[in-house]
Amino acid sequence: MTTVLVPLNISGFWVPYRGDSYLNTGSVGASLTLEPPVSFKLTRSSCPLYLNGVCFEEYHPVARELLRLGISVHGMSPVPLGVGSAVSGAIAIALAYAYLHLSEGGELDAGRVGLLAHRIEVETSGGLGDVICQLVGGGLVLRKKPGPPGIGEVVSIPVRDVEVTLGVLGERITTKEMLLKFADRFAAAGSRAFTEFTEKPELEFFLRLSREFSIEVGFAPREVFRRLDEVLRSLSGAVLGYFIKKSLLVVVHELGLSSAVRSAISRFCQYSLPPFKPAKRGFTVVS
Repeated sequence: MTTVLVPLNISGFWVPYRGDSYLNTGSVGASLTLEPPVSFKLTRSSCPLYLNGVCFEEYHPVARELLRLGISVHGMSPVPLGVGSAVSGAIAIALAYAYLHLSEGGELDAGRVGLLAHRIEVETSGGLGDVICQLVGGGLVLRKKPGPPGIGEVVSIPVRDVEVTLGVLGERITTKEMLLKFADRFAAAGSRAFTEFTEKPELEFFLRLSREFSIEVGFAPREVFRRLDEVLRSLSGAVLGYFIKKSLLVVVHELGLSSAVRSAISRFCQYSLPPFKPAKRGFTVVS
């Protein structure tokens, strides 16, 4: 049975670009790719797409076409869909791979998979720059030019061994709502962060810029950041930095400290998740 593995992707700051088609739509910015990945199995079922046991009947025409061809995509994600970790990008890559594998057969070029996946993401109002990052993985990823593979440009920046603890916040907002609500702020705050990061592409600097971006665009009240500063400062320098993206609190810290971090952030989150690590690889297929 074929299994498709796709890392998570959490952007720290970005500038969205919307063109007249998916080919000139995307974003520049920087993000963390994380593992364990989202895992998809290609199987047979009466539903075209499952994620964590939930059936999505009308996700995208590609999913319906897969069902017509006799294949269903069953996914298991360590993070819920819609909180800000590019699970929708992972779904798009799995659907694109399954469709191209069935229709073309043989070994597939990642760029072709990514091109179709990016189109699915744009047409389902998902992320604008996640897919291209999830294809390459590698830890910290800089999106230098917007667009899908072949048009967009990304660079992987390896990082040392750290852990990433995620807290899921109470307020939920869709990607489409987020892009509409904060569009004007993204352009200004994201452009400043992007320009500064390209001159100093390092993990700690990424985290500092991402925190500033979180505050500037208004992902949470300033008082929340002040209180987070207080509780995380008590961990004696073991926390490298943190930021908020959509409905996620993202805390990067030294190895073996996830329990202490989860305890410290518990009052701010509905729940937190076991630690993740920077993804060593991108989109992978295992037969």
